[in-house]
Amino acid sequence: MRLSRRILASAFAAAVFATFAPAVALAAPAADDFDSAVDVSALPFQSTIDTTGATKAADDPSACNHWGEGSVWLRHTASADGLVRLRAQSTRFGPFFGVFTGERGALTPVAGACTSSSPFDDTFRVQAGVTYHVLLVEYYSWYGGPVNVSLTPVAPAPNDDRASAAPVEISERHEGDLRRASAEPGEPAASCDAGATQSAWYRYTPTSPKFVQVLSDRTAVSVYRASDLSEVDCEPSGSNNYQHNVFSATPGESYLVRVADSPEYAAPFFVEFVEAEPLAPSVGTYPNNPTVFTDVTLEPFSGDQRPLVTGTVSFGDGGSAPIVPGQQIKHRYAADGEYTVTVTGSTKDGRTGTGSEVLKVDTHDVSVTAFSVPASARAGQTKPIKVSVANTRHDENVRVTLYKVSTSGSGYDLEIGHTTQWVPASASGRTDFPFAYTYSAEDAAKGSVEFRVEATMPDRGWGADAKPDDNQARAKTTSVRKAAGTNAVID
Repeated sequence: MRLSRRILASAFAAAVFATFAPAVALAAPAADDFDSAVDVSALPFQSTIDTTGATKAADDPSACNHWGEGSVWLRHTASADGLVRLRAQSTRFGPFFGVFTGERGALTPVAGACTSSSPFDDTFRVQAGVTYHVLLVEYYSWYGGPVNVSLTPVAPAPNDDRASAAPVEISERHEGDLRRASAEPGEPAASCDAGATQSAWYRYTPTSPKFVQVLSDRTAVSVYRASDLSEVDCEPSGSNNYQHNVFSATPGESYLVRVADSPEYAAPFFVEFVEAEPLAPSVGTYPNNPTVFTDVTLEPFSGDQRPLVTGTVSFGDGGSAPIVPGQQIKHRYAADGEYTVTVTGSTKDGRTGTGSEVLKVDTHDVSVTAFSVPASARAGQTKPIKVSVANTRHDENVRVTLYKVSTSGSGYDLEIGHTTQWVPASASGRTDFPFAYTYSAEDAAKGSVEFRVEATMPDRGWGADAKPDDNQARAKTTSVRKAAGTNAVID
């Protein structure tokens, strides 16, 4: 969501102003009510209006979507079409203001003629014969004082119309104010932002072929061929165009660049014309540690903020896939190794480029292939337990941990012990991990014991195993009886 420059920190104002609230009621000023508004018969107008004691009528509208307790009104009927700058200056914070048309009880706010943050200064368009009602609002009825109010005619921007587009060259920066801009009859609208109607125009004619980048701040920027007004490029307002607008310029052909915004957000702006940097494509991969058991998601990037719209991703193993906007590219490698992934692509402005990244596929996988525990035992007996681990990928340090499965409902299994061994890679071999367990009277009371075993690779860190689902196993001693004597035996 775009944040308006007119948003006010109302909570801050309330905290500050409430400290100074007087307890004495003050007389309302003469223009306190809509019907007794100050008549502004001609422009320019400048006057000091005292808002001390101002109140707010029940049918007063909200200015800039902010509340207030004291209001003073002015009215002006425009004698001609044009632009008017409204300023409200005081030694205090405020008042803020809004401009309306219509009748009391049915007032309509004028688009863009509203401000609730300092400086309290705005420019809006007027039409001949229309009456404009200016509402000055104090945050609190007791918080008032002298306000220097001025209404001044403003000349439109010199490049407000397409015919008067300002000529520009590469590496030039221009500044303007869209509050002094308008939409001329028949003006082409930006296809990406139809609401951006207040516009300023620039003209660029290259002497050599190049890709031109238009830098701006928050405004909608659209580019047209001057010969037929066909749109070449467009980026909407609020999208941070500072690397977005790029177009291919043909020598001798003129291009018109339209910078625009909606009346509600029209403000001072800058626009700069530079030669676009070449593309430097790259590719992102997920997961970061791909294996032969997982699909790799490959996301190509252009190297600037514009996406690639066409091109190819070559996987480095003989396979490839086309770049299709909005579609993910997935690939599974058949063998471990280092693969050079190459991206060749184009952005919508016509720039092309190639880049590459080295992707390492490294699969580590051990599995518990056998887990044997005694079928029966007596309390006090110590019996052997054997775990077998298979490893077909790389030589690994493997840690095997033996647990007794909890029956208390706590969810925490009791570790019996663990051991670590070097397990060489083998197509068919197994490595045995021996354990021993002494059965207890508690086990005999329950009549059985369930065990769980887990194999990990401590040197590789968490999540290193490509197939963790085969790293655990369970087995159960189904019969545990009371001790036959006092001495434990091993059998």
